[in-house]
Amino acid sequence: MLPTIPQGIAPWWYFFCISAAMLITGISKAGFGGGVGILAIPLMTLVMKPAEMIGIMALVLVATDVLANPHFIGEYDWGLLRWLLPGAVVGVAFGSIILFQLKAMPPQRVDRVLKIMIGSICLAMVALQAARLVGFHIPTLPPHPISSFIISLIGGIASTLSHAAGPIIAVYLLEARVEKRVFVGTSLFYALLINPIKVPTYLWLGYINPATLRNSIWFLPLLPIGTLTGAWMNRHLKPTLFTVIMYVAAAGTAGYMVTKALSAAPPAARPTTSVTAPTTP
Repeated sequence: MLPTIPQGIAPWWYFFCISAAMLITGISKAGFGGGVGILAIPLMTLVMKPAEMIGIMALVLVATDVLANPHFIGEYDWGLLRWLLPGAVVGVAFGSIILFQLKAMPPQRVDRVLKIMIGSICLAMVALQAARLVGFHIPTLPPHPISSFIISLIGGIASTLSHAAGPIIAVYLLEARVEKRVFVGTSLFYALLINPIKVPTYLWLGYINPATLRNSIWFLPLLPIGTLTGAWMNRHLKPTLFTVIMYVAAAGTAGYMVTKALSAAPPAARPTTSVTAPTTP
């Protein structure tokens, strides 16, 4: 059965956006540790509801982590990871609480709020990485067990709400001055352990369901192509041009998503009916 394309979305545009998102995710994970793959998030949200995007991307990211990690076996800094992981678990718990609170809202309002939240987080992450690319020193906490926990807690919340923790963790690992392949390997191993923890929340909320499973199966074959391409690029190419293109595109799509959500009229409040007591003559 073909994927379910939302009403009003041209099939060619749907397949282009999702296919591009899958390839970018694979290339980013295996080539650059995941940060530049942030473009996949707003790109998918252009053609589907945010809740569906969260569910599909959760499955895609777990699959990509499994495919990408073998290219960097043993190339990670356990001294950093052992303090990053507890903070991420707590962050996922906080992010899950936020999503459960949103569940009480009307579906249209949830859709609008998620678009604004996801787009804003993506824009913030792009700004963070853009500042680093132009040579601006981003103040962050020095590597330490407490700072690792705090940074990873923030990353866990961002990851649960929008799968966008990559740039936060990337800046922290750069501050630790780890070697390039260790940087990528540490980022990948971190994601491999953390992304599955989010799955129970998405299952409980219905973000992962038979429809998201069916839709994701059509695009999973693109992930090995992306991971192999990314692993090759990590060894042979300087990532600067690819990174700049990804961040410019991510900023544009995320900005469009936020602007469209803000300009949309909020769902009308349900009219209340008042009952007047009959008057006696």
